[in-house]
Amino acid sequence: MRIGVILSHGGLAGLWTPGCQGAALVAAAELNAQGGVLGQEVRIILQDSGETAHSARAAAERLVVDERADAVIGLQASHLRSAVRDGLHGLAPYVYTPHYEGGHCGPGVVTLGVTDAEVLNPAIAWLAEHRGVSRVFFAGNDYIWPRVAHGTAETAVRLGGARMVGHALLSLHGRDYAPVMAAIAAARPDLVVVALLGEDAVAFNRAFADAGLSQRVLRLALAFEETQLLGVAPENAENLFATASYFSGITGHGRERLLDEYRRSFAGRLPDVTTNSLNCYDAIHLVAGLARHVGRVDGHLMARVLRQRIPRSFAYRMIGRSEISARVALAEADGTGFRVRQSWMA
Repeated sequence: MRIGVILSHGGLAGLWTPGCQGAALVAAAELNAQGGVLGQEVRIILQDSGETAHSARAAAERLVVDERADAVIGLQASHLRSAVRDGLHGLAPYVYTPHYEGGHCGPGVVTLGVTDAEVLNPAIAWLAEHRGVSRVFFAGNDYIWPRVAHGTAETAVRLGGARMVGHALLSLHGRDYAPVMAAIAAARPDLVVVALLGEDAVAFNRAFADAGLSQRVLRLALAFEETQLLGVAPENAENLFATASYFSGITGHGRERLLDEYRRSFAGRLPDVTTNSLNCYDAIHLVAGLARHVGRVDGHLMARVLRQRIPRSFAYRMIGRSEISARVALAEADGTGFRVRQSWMA
C-alpha cells in the first residue's frame, strides 16, 4: 500500500514538515509490524507541495500518476487544499490534517484537524471570564483561512460578551509589522487573535514583543504549536495563549505508543510530537481503516467513501480511537512549552 505524504518542504509551513514526516513513518512501521494493511506492506512516499496552487496540484498528480499512490495525506494552507484535491482526480482519498476554517472540503477529502469555531468559542469565553478580556483585535494573513477565521472570531467575541475593536489582514511573507502594531496600540485591545501561517506567526509574535505590547495585551494564536513557540523564544511569549487538540505533556490522550516509538526513533533529530504530527500519525491509520472499510487497497473506492462529508467521529472509529470528539485545550506559553489552562470537548 503506497501512501503519499504531501507537505511543504520549505516556506512558511516548512517548520512543521520534519515532525509530520516522522510521525507518518512511525504509523507506517506500526502497521507493517502488524502485517501491513490487508496483507500489503505500507510504503510512505514523501512529496513537496511547494507554496503555490500550481506546485501543489503538480505534486498531487505525481503521486497518483507516477508513484501510483493509493491514498494521500497532507498539511497544506487552505488556499492550496483544493489544488491537491483536484490534482488527485478522484484516484485516491485525501486526508487533510491541519487546524482549518471548517466546512466541507469537497469530494474525496476527510479532515482531522479542529476548526476555528471549536477553539475560538470556548477560548474567548474563558479569557473573558478569567482574564477580563472585553476588547479584541484580529490579525491574520490575507487568504481563505484567516478571512473566515475573522468572521468566526467576531461571532465568538460577541457570544463571549466582548467587542471587536479592529482587524488587519497581512500578506503572506510580509515582515513590515510597524503599521499593524501601531493600529493595535491605537485600538487598545485586551486580546489579539492571531491567525498567521507558520513562520509568519513566529515573526509576528516576535515583533509584537519588540513593540512593547506583550506585557499589557494578551495574544490567542490559532494553528500554533510548540515548534513555532521555540522560534518565538520565551522572552517574546509573555501572555501568549494557543488552542489545540494536543499539547506536549498532556496525559491520557491515548498516544503513549506513538510518543514512545517517536522518541526511540527520532529523539534529538526531529521536533517533539505536536498536534500537527499527531494528526499525520492518525491520518496514516485512517487510510488503513478506509482500506479495511472497502475491503481492499483501492484508492478510487476509498475516495468514493468520502464523496460526502464524514464526521470526525466516524474517522476516529476507523482509526480505532475511543474519543467521539476531539478534546480542545487552551494553553499559555511557559518557557519553551505550554501549560494547559482549560480543556473542553469539541
